[in-house]
Amino acid sequence: MVVASTSVAQLLGLEPILGNGDTLIEGRLNIPEYQRPYRWRTKHLKHLLNDLEEYFSQTLHENASGHDFYLGSVILHQTRMPGRRKDQLNVIDGQQRLISMALFAYLLGERRLANGISLSSPESQARAHKNLEWLKQQSLPAIDFSRVNITLVVTRREDDAYRFFETQNTGGVRLDGAAILKAHHLRMVPRDEQDTYARRWESWGELSHVLDAVMKSRHWQTLHWRHLSSHRLPVPVREEIVSEFAERTGRGEDIAYRTVNISHSLGQQIQHMASQGYAMRQPINGGANAIHYLDYFQQLRNSVLLSRNDSSLVSFHRFYDSLVIKANGSEFLRRLFDCAVLLYVSQFGHRQLLEAGYWLFRVVFAPRLINEKAVRESSAQSFVKDHPMLDWIAASYTHEVLMETLKNFKYPIANRLDANSVKYKFVRTVQAYFSMSPVEPGDALSDTFDDELKGAIRCQLKALPMSQAAIR
Repeated sequence: MVVASTSVAQLLGLEPILGNGDTLIEGRLNIPEYQRPYRWRTKHLKHLLNDLEEYFSQTLHENASGHDFYLGSVILHQTRMPGRRKDQLNVIDGQQRLISMALFAYLLGERRLANGISLSSPESQARAHKNLEWLKQQSLPAIDFSRVNITLVVTRREDDAYRFFETQNTGGVRLDGAAILKAHHLRMVPRDEQDTYARRWESWGELSHVLDAVMKSRHWQTLHWRHLSSHRLPVPVREEIVSEFAERTGRGEDIAYRTVNISHSLGQQIQHMASQGYAMRQPINGGANAIHYLDYFQQLRNSVLLSRNDSSLVSFHRFYDSLVIKANGSEFLRRLFDCAVLLYVSQFGHRQLLEAGYWLFRVVFAPRLINEKAVRESSAQSFVKDHPMLDWIAASYTHEVLMETLKNFKYPIANRLDANSVKYKFVRTVQAYFSMSPVEPGDALSDTFDDELKGAIRCQLKALPMSQAAIR
């Protein structure tokens, strides 16, 4: 590994740079196709622009004395492509800042520096064009690019570059767990497949919701309970994600762990795969296995919770939109419900999802009726620790066994019900959806509310048209 302190002018100007140990760093900057696109938006540019304006206005008045403007570190992988005479410097981290500085250089007439890095991704080109149009409307400071300092970290081995990248929190778009996982697992697939896997990863878009679901399922289990940090603590959250899906992964083939039903008839065995895809709590190997695992659950979340294109899920989506989303039950409980649904569908499919959804709703949102006060993030975690509903799903061999477990769940009800409270609005929404007798403002919540709810759920399921009952 070679480290150098240099300027943006030297790096974008493709000048030879002297690193530690008198090692020469030279080559043309390149952004590999498997890297995430250029994504800086106006807020990021504005922050950098304000810092540059403050620095260079002070420098002008101080007669160019003092320290340079520090832009952070840039990680490069120095390599030579077959048939080429010069090295190539693949940008592993720092492209958001380098491309933004190239845009500044373009508008300030420093075309040589602006041409020092190029974009091949259409998404990156489109974002750069939008940012360029915005910058044209701004008053840019007289940036001396030779005074913009960066710490250059250059490796000859790609693995070393990514390993260093995984430990960094550089300026700009803060590295989240998903970005670190991408870097970790892409370097574990064959080089000729990296672009394909990278494009698949980028097609997923936002990963935070599916990571939230699988982290809950994998951590909140009775035999090996592991606490999850609050979403208000992004650094511990990121560390937990990286630990689970990078550090704790194994090495080996792309494997899915599923259950198989074996029926015996006339001395023969007939095997039937009970479910497809990956098990949410299964061991994961690095590389393709981890990528396919996340891909499966991202697609499952899209098809079951986000998309409204599956006609067989119309009743479930009506219930989900009307009750789970709009009932003011708690954002933290809704995330737990999403986790439970994904775990259920990955195990049993969605043929009886509406029935499962009703009974899961009753269990997951019980804290809204148990608690006198607001349901907090910690409330959801404590509730699952005391009532391991995710274990109930994972340990059930059949849908029917799970339904029996959910129906037998009991909980105490806090009778107090203030007319202007979130709890009151939640109760009224539940009663309206299941056609229950509404509680009046000022009344206490009856001890028999849960019995009435169970009866209403059964009536609702019996009243379904035959076509919907078959797929409930």
